[in-house]
Amino acid sequence: AVVSTQSTGSHVTWIDGVANHPLTIPALKLTIWLCLLAFFAHHEFGSVFFLASIPICVWQSMEEYKRGPRELSAYSVFNPDMTRLDGTFTSEQWERELKFGAGALRRQD
Repeated sequence: AVVSTQSTGSHVTWIDGVANHPLTIPALKLTIWLCLLAFFAHHEFGSVFFLASIPICVWQSMEEYKRGPRELSAYSVFNPDMTRLDGTFTSEQWERELKFGAGALRRQD
């Protein structure tokens, strides 16, 4: 089915709108996973498929988000010059609290 737009005169198909929707790929992945789960469950391997798919889902979710070039990691070992985020609780801070109490952390400016 072709839908024409009056203002531009270009032709847009319904598939163009579906393909550009942000949930298309996740919905397709979920549909394929459910079909495979049904197939393996029918052949009495549903629990094996489910357990095998857990690490795959974890791995896929880790690949989704990429940090920007200036965005710091929550883990200082991955940052340039081991830069810590503001408000990070450090072992030095914990040691000072144990030795001198929580009041030792106040800045003496």
